[in-house]
Amino acid sequence: MSALLFLFFASLLLGQLGGIPVAPGVTLYLHDFVAVAILGYGIFTGAIRRSMTGSRLVKPIVAFTMVGVLSLLLNASVVPTAALWKGSLYLLRWVGYAGVYFALVGSLVSSVFLLRGLFILGTGLAVAGLLQFVFYPDLRNLMYLGWDPHYYRVFSTLFDPNFAGILFVLTLIVGVYLFLQKRSIWMIGGIGITMTALLLTYSRSSYLGFLAAIGTWIVIRRKWKVGLVGLLLFLIAIVYLPRPGREALSLDRFDSTVSRLSNWRQSVQRISQKPILGYGFNVLPFLQQESSLFSKAGAGIDNSFLFVGVTTGLVGLIVYGWLLWSMIGVGKRALIAKKTSILGIAYLATLAAIAVDSMFVNSLFYPWVMVWVWILTGVVEVTSDTSRGAR
Repeated sequence: MSALLFLFFASLLLGQLGGIPVAPGVTLYLHDFVAVAILGYGIFTGAIRRSMTGSRLVKPIVAFTMVGVLSLLLNASVVPTAALWKGSLYLLRWVGYAGVYFALVGSLVSSVFLLRGLFILGTGLAVAGLLQFVFYPDLRNLMYLGWDPHYYRVFSTLFDPNFAGILFVLTLIVGVYLFLQKRSIWMIGGIGITMTALLLTYSRSSYLGFLAAIGTWIVIRRKWKVGLVGLLLFLIAIVYLPRPGREALSLDRFDSTVSRLSNWRQSVQRISQKPILGYGFNVLPFLQQESSLFSKAGAGIDNSFLFVGVTTGLVGLIVYGWLLWSMIGVGKRALIAKKTSILGIAYLATLAAIAVDSMFVNSLFYPWVMVWVWILTGVVEVTSDTSRGAR
């Protein structure tokens, strides 16, 4: 399993460079194939079966999967067959990543190994992003492929500063946790590099996600003075950041705000048209043909919760809310035990950061974020569950 996980983290580091187009609008990534191998290992060794018998997330995961399947079946007569197959692949990917979580929980993989793997992955993306910022700052030459024209922003191998930014936020959370467990000059260096990369994304949604993470940490730990000083320094850094891209990097840029509001409004309209089970998970490529609001980098809808509502309706929203609430429960249980309380705070800060960020970009269903959340969830659940034994 350790070798597979090493390949998994390495393939994730490739970002969009590891994408393999298999059909119009459908891209598989190298890490998808490694995920399949991890699932196979989990099934062969019985790890998935063992974890599913005791995991508190089994019911909401199965329920959301069923809602996704049902939404596709009920729309089969109005959505083209090709769109249904594409939607099925997206749902299969979601289920596969959840399966990785079960495989890791049942395989009893070292939590330290997984957390360090996540931190190295995030730091690696930050290093790649800083090199890209220096040597390849202009993404406008790839507009013909559907990417947004980002200019003098860190977008790393993901080709999107918003998604790169939230991953940097998650990296900082894990990095601070690991540093509190064992102080290291290398850890400080990694945190510094990642913070620099985060600032240079000029991503307002990522900044808000970072503030949400800090706020969660402050409230739970009650470290008001230290937290407020950190907040102040972060805000000062944002204000005095160099802006080589001029107006495009302004924090009060208005065009993207108007575009996002329009995206939200049209998404709400679509929910009102099919409020029960939506249009099908995920048939946005089909809807994209009907509306120009959908973009490649924006994943179609600039809000994860509206994305769930459009694709699976109010039923999907309720079930997905159940899953998120269950995840919060995993974090709260980790807070109870003194040995895992800091890990619980880091996990809840992660959920808070993603929840805030996902109001502006569809980060909850972005492959790299999904993988990160499932791995971290497995670490927290196993480490805090005394019946399984703490690592």
